[in-house]
Amino acid sequence: MGEIENIAFPLTTVLGSIIGMLLLAVALVVFFVVYQRRLLAQHRQMQQEEIRHQQALLAAAVDVQEAERRRIARDLHDDIGSLLTAARLYLRQMKAGGDAGRNEEIRQESLNILDEIIQNTRRITHDLLPAELEKFGFIAAAEDLCDRLNNSGGVSVDFTATVNKRLPEQKEIALYRVLQELLNNTIKHAEAKRIEVHADWLRDRFRFAYQDNGRGFEMPERGTSTGGLGLKNIESRISLVGGSVDYRAAPGQGVSVNIDLPITQESTSN
Repeated sequence: MGEIENIAFPLTTVLGSIIGMLLLAVALVVFFVVYQRRLLAQHRQMQQEEIRHQQALLAAAVDVQEAERRRIARDLHDDIGSLLTAARLYLRQMKAGGDAGRNEEIRQESLNILDEIIQNTRRITHDLLPAELEKFGFIAAAEDLCDRLNNSGGVSVDFTATVNKRLPEQKEIALYRVLQELLNNTIKHAEAKRIEVHADWLRDRFRFAYQDNGRGFEMPERGTSTGGLGLKNIESRISLVGGSVDYRAAPGQGVSVNIDLPITQESTSN
């Protein structure tokens, strides 16, 4: 009888161990399944957030294009259109065989209006595509833009660049528009006294850095539609040419923007 009890005890122990191992295995499988589902859910959420972010960038790009079209239309209508109308009214007053003094006065006034039309046309054309940007590239155009702002006396602008190479045209235009927007935002909103702009080549990347010492702002969360329209405009421009943007901002600590553009040797020129 004692031998039977001695045999039964090890069997019970073995069965208990087997059941425990099975329960542990089941628990591990359940944990693995739950963990994988959680990872999958997080991955899907990240994908959805990235899709929403890309949609926001695309919408911002469309908004930028529409805003530029409206600005051009407004400039053409308000400046060029009104001046052409005025010139037409003056010229209609000229009469053959009329008072020579009056005709000369009308002619001179019409010429003055035409001179103003030419100046405004050049300004609008320069805003669309600066001659410096088209002929000499981003570095030269950016330096010229910063120098003109610096000479205005409103804010100190320090521009530096290590290498003066040409970028692909679309990248140069995108960078120039971003620089314009950053400068405009700083002047209008930041109350900054100093701006630093730096352009550099890092092997296969072009880096553009912008920093001001203005009042800064609270950074909006990624993917939000409030508080960051200007940031989305900039990010959309750079995203469309394959670059990335990194922002640093805080109330009272100014704004810092770093832009990286991947560059291949074949796409650059001296």
